[in-house]
Amino acid sequence: MVLDFIVLTLLFGIGILLVNISALVFQKGAQLKRIIILTVVELLLLGGFLYVALPSKNLSSLLWYNLWGAFVAVLAMLAVLALSTAGKKMKRVFTSGGNQTVGFTLDQQLKMEPLGKVFGVIIALMVVLFIAAKVTGITAIDEVYSSIPAKTEAKAEVLTSTKETPIAIAPDMAKRKMLQKFSVIPNSNMFTLDGITAQTINGEYVYVATLEFNGFFKWLKLGEIPGYFKISATDINAQPEFIKEPLIYTPSAFFGKDAARKIYAAFPGYAAYGKINLEIDEAGIPHYVQTLYKEYGISGMMHYDQFKTAVLNAQTGKVQLYDSPKAPDFVDAPITSAAANSMNEFYGRYGQGWWNQFVFGAKKDVKIPTNNGIYAAGQITPMLSKEGQLTYFTDFTSGDDDQDSALGYSLIDARTGKLTYYRDLEVGIMDSDGAISIASKIYPEKKWQAEMPVLYNIDGVPTWIVSLMDSKGIFKKYVYINAVDNDIVVDAENAQNALDAYRIELTTKGANNSSSNASEIAEKTGEVTRVVVLTNGSNTVVSFLLKGETTVYSVNANNSPFAIFIKEGDQVTFKANVAADQTAASIQDLEIAGLSGTTATTTK
Repeated sequence: MVLDFIVLTLLFGIGILLVNISALVFQKGAQLKRIIILTVVELLLLGGFLYVALPSKNLSSLLWYNLWGAFVAVLAMLAVLALSTAGKKMKRVFTSGGNQTVGFTLDQQLKMEPLGKVFGVIIALMVVLFIAAKVTGITAIDEVYSSIPAKTEAKAEVLTSTKETPIAIAPDMAKRKMLQKFSVIPNSNMFTLDGITAQTINGEYVYVATLEFNGFFKWLKLGEIPGYFKISATDINAQPEFIKEPLIYTPSAFFGKDAARKIYAAFPGYAAYGKINLEIDEAGIPHYVQTLYKEYGISGMMHYDQFKTAVLNAQTGKVQLYDSPKAPDFVDAPITSAAANSMNEFYGRYGQGWWNQFVFGAKKDVKIPTNNGIYAAGQITPMLSKEGQLTYFTDFTSGDDDQDSALGYSLIDARTGKLTYYRDLEVGIMDSDGAISIASKIYPEKKWQAEMPVLYNIDGVPTWIVSLMDSKGIFKKYVYINAVDNDIVVDAENAQNALDAYRIELTTKGANNSSSNASEIAEKTGEVTRVVVLTNGSNTVVSFLLKGETTVYSVNANNSPFAIFIKEGDQVTFKANVAADQTAASIQDLEIAGLSGTTATTTK
């Protein structure tokens, strides 16, 4: 890694070298020793800065750092030459008894004048680079936007089972539980708990967090981290487990063991984006993952379909680079939440070009990500897809404080970077700010906080699922809120109970609950064993059980008038979307044997 940083220093120090070589030529070798010493000192200082700051290695960054290095080098060279010349003049004054005056001769001034011209050229190049970067940043907007692998869907993601519900435990709660277990770690006072990441390990959705050294001398004394914490992200009663797997290369280590510097030095042609993340493979071995990219020209922007992923084995120090979709299977987020957030921002802002985002451009189709997530400064919430792949959820609003309507939401695949934007033009739905406001007011006396809102399609109805947390970040309840009809709100401590109660509430209040996904609907036939008829205002709901089943089926009599005539022993046929663990379901297309005209019709 030392050799890598020497190469990087020379790469970022080209400007310094050119200036000092030019000065040597102008001086005709007269100041060779001083110029060499000055060059060495400047490169050492530059190398120290690179080691600490880890600046981006994209083209614009290289150009800027080289120009600034040349700028400082010219000033330093002028100062050294001026001091050297003044020193010689002072020596002559003293040796001549004070008969000479201190000043620069015309010959000496002519030797320094070319450096002044070089200084002027550097300033001009800085101005040109600044203008070029701004212009490129504008002209590249359309091409960069077209690099976003995006598609649009009309309907929200369908939720058929509580296994697909979002995480129940907030990161703060998981971290608090881990801190309570800190005493199980040998020399625990020498460590701190680092950031938390969500991922799947052997099919289980979990949070993981590594320890970090509490300062340089702690690292010098121990040399390695003893392990990491793991806790379920969905089981509110879960307790953290400390996994004893040593980590030698970590972000809090120093010199050659610093994980971020190890990745930085290994791939000088790429710029890093977002925070380095901890990922655990199926054998429990810890790795650090960093999203990398190459910028578009000198704009500083990236092509969103060309992400790379660096994977560092925290035990061996081996670093490998992958195209993000081809990263190892155990890496759940080859594309970090910060990169996904950048994609959301660009997608929402520049759909109609650069000028349109401003007031004078009318802001047509401009949509702003909300700040109600738990990653990327609050704009991202992680969740699992039906296939078990980690995705990032964000909803968009207009940015107008007087509007509570969502313009849609996105799901970004954390592996492929593919963005799916969901926008139903037929119905208006409230945004996550509105959902949080409603959920927070259910138990005002308890002062619970509503967090992690995620939008799903439940039986054809766009629905916000929000988690209620107490002041300590401990999960209390799920809240299901109809995103179209805000009067339909259900809460429960258990995810399954909340989903079942919400489905019954949809039926009871006569909501539009026809499933939007025909492939998920199955036809059911059976004998009715129990019947209950409930009246709520203008709505009458018929609920019944079938022989040999425990699922409660419900239908609104407004949609199926003959449903009120169901009795025990009737043979019925209907369509429903029922998962294996589901205890309540609304139905459609109800037919009762022996009665004509008994189809329950629903409209979308």
